[in-house]
Amino acid sequence: MVYRRALEEAYAVARAVELSCGSTPELGEALRLIEDLASGAGGPEDAEYAAALLRQAADVLRLRGCLDWHLLPQAADILEHA
Repeated sequence: MVYRRALEEAYAVARAVELSCGSTPELGEALRLIEDLASGAGGPEDAEYAAALLRQAADVLRLRGCLDWHLLPQAADILEHA
C-alpha cells in the first residue's frame, strides 16, 4: 500500500513537470517504468533506473531553462525510498 502510494506520488510529480516543461526521452521512459511498477511489473532495479532517468531529465530541463526541473530529483528520491 505504501509502495503504491509512493509510486503514484512520484508519477504525479513527474507528470506535472512534463506538462509544465515538456517531455524528454528520459522523462518519458521514467514515466513508463513507473506505470509498469504500479501495475506490478518490474522490481527494485526498475525503480532505481527510473529514479536515475528522472535525475537525467532534470538536468536536461534545467539546461532548457524550465523552472520546475527541481521537482524531478524529489520524485527520484520518492522512488528510491519506496
